[in-house]
Amino acid sequence: MRNQKFSEKLLKITHNFNRFNLHEKIFLIYLFVLLLALLICPIVSITSLRWSASTSRFWIWSSKYFWTMLVVLISLIVLFWWNLSVKFKNLFSMYFGWKENDSLINFLFLFIIITAFLSIKNTVNIASSATSTISYMRWWVFILVLLLIGIVFTLISVVKWAQKTWKKTKIINIVDEDHNQSESTKDEIKKWLFADEEISD
Repeated sequence: MRNQKFSEKLLKITHNFNRFNLHEKIFLIYLFVLLLALLICPIVSITSLRWSASTSRFWIWSSKYFWTMLVVLISLIVLFWWNLSVKFKNLFSMYFGWKENDSLINFLFLFIIITAFLSIKNTVNIASSATSTISYMRWWVFILVLLLIGIVFTLISVVKWAQKTWKKTKIINIVDEDHNQSESTKDEIKKWLFADEEISD
């Protein structure tokens, strides 16, 4: 019974996943990898010198990083909902716009997460100038590289969409100009014909 329910859920997830195009699938897989890295990878280590040289590690979800964690969490929730839920996307677009280009939202919230991580780096740099017991870990670099890959991926998508939109707008403008020119030419011909009729009268 449990195996049947599990297989049904797995089938439903697979069916929902297959309705996305290749670009959306890649970004969703990226989001899950990023979430996994944020949950597993520690970002800062502090060596205590009070009693023994023990090292404490801190993750993004540690209480010491509450406000940073809150910003990152909200950004991730929006990113997942935006890319998974059509209802949320429509609701978000109704209140905030961004209806034309999905990648703009992805870029914006990834940029917010990167800013939060860079602020952690700056804080560690300031603290390490006074004491050598605090340092950011290699996992922090790994997460930052992941974020940079994501933001480059979304930036390329934004640029491609902008180029397509620009081409469409250019074609529409050319068609409108041709239409306006043809209309003005017709008006001139009508004026010329009516002018000839008045002269003949």
